[in-house]
Amino acid sequence: MIIEQEKVDKNTAVLTLSGRLDTANAPLLERKIKQWDKEVTELILDFAELTYISSMGLRVLLQAKKTLHAEGCKMIIKNMPDTVREVFEMTGFLNLMVHEEKFVVVRKEEQETIVLSLNGQMELEHIPMLSKELFEIRKQSLPKESPELLEHGPKAAGPVTVVLDMEKLTHISSNVPKHLSQTITDTKWEGRTFKIRNASREIRALLESEGMKKLLEA
Repeated sequence: MIIEQEKVDKNTAVLTLSGRLDTANAPLLERKIKQWDKEVTELILDFAELTYISSMGLRVLLQAKKTLHAEGCKMIIKNMPDTVREVFEMTGFLNLMVHEEKFVVVRKEEQETIVLSLNGQMELEHIPMLSKELFEIRKQSLPKESPELLEHGPKAAGPVTVVLDMEKLTHISSNVPKHLSQTITDTKWEGRTFKIRNASREIRALLESEGMKKLLEA
């Protein structure tokens, strides 16, 4: 693994990781992080070129996050590849590690239920990301032999409940609810049930102002 480091301003440093973060390389990352913990208030780990992460790598990250937090330094992970994100999801580390990351949508499929967990801060520019997920769910739920019927809202092969879980959503811009409501409408089909859960009081108020009160779980 190769770690490139750069101090981008007085309070922020970036560590760019390339290759495999495994048992052999985890101590290197630990040393690099410790080099910056007294010098900056924000440490960014860029995972764009990271191809693999082991359990030891996860433990080093978790411990580093706790240590940095105690010292008043925030650790942010960005540009996480899908293969690495899957490891974070399967081990339960995603919500522990990336709740401060830019807005992400985490998809989890259960029997007759698809949960989309929204993490981070949601701005208007993030609506297309969520819309893409909802259209993909719609496409997968409709009869595959009749894709041309997508525009006419055919019945799904079976009932499906789609849930937006906002427990890890820390902020939503005031102009988002209007577009979110339209996206929910645009991606519906007969047979879909839609719910929103774990919204904070402030977010609930914004969603209710756009007529989404019926979608909100108590």
